[in-house]
Amino acid sequence: MFDLLRKKISSFTEKIKGAIEKKAKEPIAAAPKPQPEEKPLAEAPEIRKETEIGERVEENIAEAREEEEKKPAIEEPETIEEGREIEEVKEQIEKPEIIEEKKEVEEAEKKIEERRIAEVEFPEAGVKIEIPAPEIKKIEIIKAGERKPEAKISLRTKLKSIFAKEIEISEGDVSAFLSDFELALLESDVEQETATAIAGRIRENLVGRKLGKKEDITSYLKKEIRAILQEIMETREINLAERIKAKRPFVILFLGLNGAGKTTSIAKLTYLLKKQGKTAIWAASDTFRAAAIEQLEKHAEKLNVRVIKHKYGADPAAVAFDAIAAANANKIDVVMIDSAGRQETNRNLMEELKKIVRVAKPDLKIFVGEALAGKALLQQAEEFEKAVGIDAFVLAKIDTDTKGGTSISLLHKMKKPIAYIGTGQGYEDLIEFAPSYIIDRIVV
Repeated sequence: MFDLLRKKISSFTEKIKGAIEKKAKEPIAAAPKPQPEEKPLAEAPEIRKETEIGERVEENIAEAREEEEKKPAIEEPETIEEGREIEEVKEQIEKPEIIEEKKEVEEAEKKIEERRIAEVEFPEAGVKIEIPAPEIKKIEIIKAGERKPEAKISLRTKLKSIFAKEIEISEGDVSAFLSDFELALLESDVEQETATAIAGRIRENLVGRKLGKKEDITSYLKKEIRAILQEIMETREINLAERIKAKRPFVILFLGLNGAGKTTSIAKLTYLLKKQGKTAIWAASDTFRAAAIEQLEKHAEKLNVRVIKHKYGADPAAVAFDAIAAANANKIDVVMIDSAGRQETNRNLMEELKKIVRVAKPDLKIFVGEALAGKALLQQAEEFEKAVGIDAFVLAKIDTDTKGGTSISLLHKMKKPIAYIGTGQGYEDLIEFAPSYIIDRIVV
């Protein structure tokens, strides 16, 4: 029972769980921070001195290059004098003191790198960590205008993501899965508007929610889905026992298609009411279908119930009227009217049904439908609602429903209660409906 929808919900929760757990292991990306063009890299005197040496060397090299650029390009020395001038320029560039200064700069850079040991404190984790220079942002002597903003995940950010106590669920974490889940609901006989509403409510409840890293994600997700389904399926209750006490006879008209289980549901409900000490009489108002009266009489004999009947082809409204009169005369608690099964598109039979409603003035109009009819059941119910109105449903053969979406759609779309569900072939197999009956079988 409800195998398909149960599998779809289980698959959906596992996918969401995987996405959230994956997110918990990923570092939190830090936003790019623009850096100033020029800023002292260190305040210590020895670092400042070494930086100044580097700047002087660069200035000397730059001056030499500028002097060289001012001279015309040398292709071939035409005279000994020109050759001598070239050698002098080379000697100027390659002076030993300049080379020595360049070595000093390189050594200064190395010393700066070795000295940069950072101590990062993480109060939330209660730890301090010493981070050597290779693991933090490397220190470089950068010329003005060469530094560019970079989007990097700093080591601090990575460590904070590890020690973080909560994960916030984002739209990106659930969006793709919710689209798949909505399609899965449609495959499980959940009507389009209902499927969209369920997926939308799940999105509202999950996005922005913070979960502890040690929290049981599967249990949390199933709890949320359970609450949403409960909300989607919530309707007013029909306390039939209390209503029957308030009025005698209490008249119930049963509606529905051929083969949906109207006659059997009448017998099951009578059996249930007899156990509560109530009496009933039946009106065989299905004067259209062959053997309909005999079928009703067979059940009546087993349950010791009186049947009011006319000949086939007689006016169904007249049969209902006679049954109510008999109930008044004999102080019977409940009159149950069995109407002919008809397609919602058969206008003549629908007019006949309207006449029964006008004459019998039923206190409760119950539509009996097969749970396994799927989305077609909702269309049928909507047509009967337009024609004569529906007060409640009996969902028959629910034990044969492998998908599970019919009842969810019916409750959400029609906003009418399911009074009873048929769970088998026996008279005792009729129970009062509660949303938990469905939810407990699909969210496990």
